[in-house]
Amino acid sequence: MEQENEATWVDPTPGSFLLVFAITFGGWAVFTEQVNMFEALPVFGYYFLAFGIYWLIAAIIDFRIGDMIGGAINGVFGVLLGLGPGLAFILDAHFMAREVALDTTLEGYFLLFTGIIFFVFAIAAGSRSWLLTVMLGILGVAFLILGYPISGLTTEMMWFDIGGWLLLIAGIIALYASCSFIFNEAYDRTVLPLGGPVIK
Repeated sequence: MEQENEATWVDPTPGSFLLVFAITFGGWAVFTEQVNMFEALPVFGYYFLAFGIYWLIAAIIDFRIGDMIGGAINGVFGVLLGLGPGLAFILDAHFMAREVALDTTLEGYFLLFTGIIFFVFAIAAGSRSWLLTVMLGILGVAFLILGYPISGLTTEMMWFDIGGWLLLIAGIIALYASCSFIFNEAYDRTVLPLGGPVIK
């Protein structure tokens, strides 16, 4: 009976990476001013909330199947990049519409610390695939760069552009990684390689 239960739990990583692509693509659109940042806040917030729920469920599944690294990454995505920002964006838009003064610099500091956390994840992912290390490393750099102006440490707007483009690059890698997991599983062979580990 236990073996039957074990067989029902599968790796949620492909879905997680598809959502990373979706959310980084949206981030690119916002930070490079393809859309109006303030008008897009509530819509962006709802997507963040939905993605955060999936990532938290994925984290539970990862921990259930014994994948500590995947569970930690999905858990951080779910809280720091899903539910937390989603609620913050919705509340920001709500109070701005009522002309309530807000100090949003704390969100920038959260991004700075999130960038550091992703460097830790990038190093850990080196035991699996160099491509995943690159993706998580780029996300870490993007979060640091975006956190710099949002925290009020600089007023230079170019950091938003740089961070936005880095998000898009990381998202494209996440899309490739997700397709790799899906196609390799569907055809039971390596269709799209993920690359070997950096550290064996």
